[in-house]
Parts: sequence; structure tokens; C-alpha cells
Amino acid sequence: MTDIHCHLIWGVDDGARTEEETFQMLRDAAADGIDRAICTPHVTPGLEPFEEERFQRHLEKAREKIREMGLDLRLEVGAEILYTDSAPRFLREKRVATLAGTRYALVEFLPSNSWEEIRSALQQVYAAGLIPVIAHLERYPAIRRPAQVMELRERVQARVQINARTLIQRQPFFRGRFLDGLFRANLVDFIATDTHALPGRQTCLTEGMNALRKKYGEEAANHILRETEACFGSP
Repeated sequence: MTDIHCHLIWGVDDGARTEEETFQMLRDAAADGIDRAICTPHVTPGLEPFEEERFQRHLEKAREKIREMGLDLRLEVGAEILYTDSAPRFLREKRVATLAGTRYALVEFLPSNSWEEIRSALQQVYAAGLIPVIAHLERYPAIRRPAQVMELRERVQARVQINARTLIQRQPFFRGRFLDGLFRANLVDFIATDTHALPGRQTCLTEGMNALRKKYGEEAANHILRETEACFGSP
């Protein structure tokens, strides 16, 4: 499986804090059935500097450790982009990473962002030549109707990522009903771990996919796997 959203690389954001935590997270990812992980550190274009050189250096060391441990796991470059007014320009100028070098950009928002702000932001990302992937869509109070997601797909080809842990945990009634509507309409494109080196945020992609199969059926899980391969190729 491919994990398109994870915080495996130490020393660049609130994910892995130490080299050893990264190495343990790599082992956990491989044990979880993940054979490709797109590393997506937090990036806030124009507001906070991102330590690109440090990220690349630590990424290469993680790749070396994977070879040393003999893991069947490939690491690729991405970013979880907190939307700012500078984000479209940074994307156009290739100053912030897309997902594995594709046209897909993983974009997150603040819980306080309104529907109008989110819709406008995604239009700006699309106008910059990218296809926005909305990170952990389930977190945004402003988006609670499948019709809104359908509108974003039609307007800007937006894709939707849901965290695996969301499928495992019991959800509040209205959020659960919203997720039911998304999955039954095939409006979720990616399941990812959003893993951090923190208790309760470990990798759980296999468990999440199994929960998806149990609740929505084998075809729903196959839809996710097909969409991931269509956008990023096979692992």
C-alpha cells in the first residue's frame, strides 16, 4: 500500500522528533503493509521557513537505514501545505513539494476556515496548475455535506484524503453520517496514516482499510486502492 500523508522524517515538524523515532516508524510502516510512503512535513508558505536542506539530509539517512534494515519500503517527497495567500505562488515556482512530484498538492486548512475561504483557496491552487488533495477532510466543520465535496470535484478536480484512524474510531453522529455519505458516493480518494511519533497517532493503514471493508464493502476499499494507483502509480 501507498501512504500519501505521513510525518516520518525527524527534526522538521511535529512528527518524528529523533532519528531513532524515525527508524522505529519506518519499521512500523513496513510491518503495517506500507511499501511506499510519501513524506509530507508541514509547510506554511510565506509565513514560516522550512528547513529544506535538513529535510533532504534526514530523508537520505532514512533511506540508508531502510536499505540497512532490508525493509520493503520506498520513501518519496511531498509536503502538507497549510494554505496561505503565498501558497499558490510557491507552488507555481516549485518552492514547495507536491506529492511524489505529481500535479497533486496536499493542502490543509485551519478548523476555523469558512466554506467560502476553503473553496476560494482550492480554486487558487487549481489556477496555479495543481490538483488539490484536501488533507484529512473530516476535520473541517465548514465541510459537512457530500454536495460540497462534489462541487469541489467539479470546480477544481479536488481529491479527498481521510485518516485511517478516523475509520477505526467511533465518530460523532453528524460526522459519521457525513463520512457515510462520502464513502457510499465514492467521494473519498485516499486513506492515509497522518502518522506522528506520538501515542495514538501511530501507523494503522491496514487496520483502517480493514475497517473500511467491514463497513462499506470490498468495492469501497478497491476504489481507494485504484484511485491511489491511478494518481501515483503502483508501489
